[in-house]
Amino acid sequence: MKYVVIDQQRLQDDDYRTAVLTTLLRDYQDGIVHYCVARLGEVAGEEVAQEVFVTAWETLRQFRQEAAISTWLFGIARHKCLQALRNRVRRRAILAAGLADIRQHAHADDPETPEGLVVTQAQRVWLAASLAKLRDSERMLVVLHYLKGLPVAELAEVVGTSEAAVRKRLLRALQRLREIHDGPTR
Repeated sequence: MKYVVIDQQRLQDDDYRTAVLTTLLRDYQDGIVHYCVARLGEVAGEEVAQEVFVTAWETLRQFRQEAAISTWLFGIARHKCLQALRNRVRRRAILAAGLADIRQHAHADDPETPEGLVVTQAQRVWLAASLAKLRDSERMLVVLHYLKGLPVAELAEVVGTSEAAVRKRLLRALQRLREIHDGPTR
């Protein structure tokens, strides 16, 4: 890795800042990706590594050259990885609570007829199997919104994204549930 010298006055120029970020990507991307993947797994690690460079772009103007640029970048990576781990733990706790509520409500009132009992049991089995096929993040959103009644605004706050992004994710999750129910389309 090379030593990168950054001219603080020129960072106001987006072309210069782009050139600096391009150099940082070339010199540090592999190390940052490896660091994040080692802590979070391949998919989450690669996503977080991208976030590291987005944050670097956004905060490059505030970088003080008191420390090496690599120290700064790996510090961002460390912070982002810890944040992702905390979010993962929170999501799992919320999901577990949601699933417990589903189980409680699903077993609250038994149907009166044997036919109704069979239909309800089949629906429960289908729902549990279908939810299990969703990604953790999709399952969490579906459970919290449709089964727990959490508004989109609160969901956006929980997952740390915009309401529009939550609506899109909910829509995609419902589409995936329909695909799971209907089977693959050809």
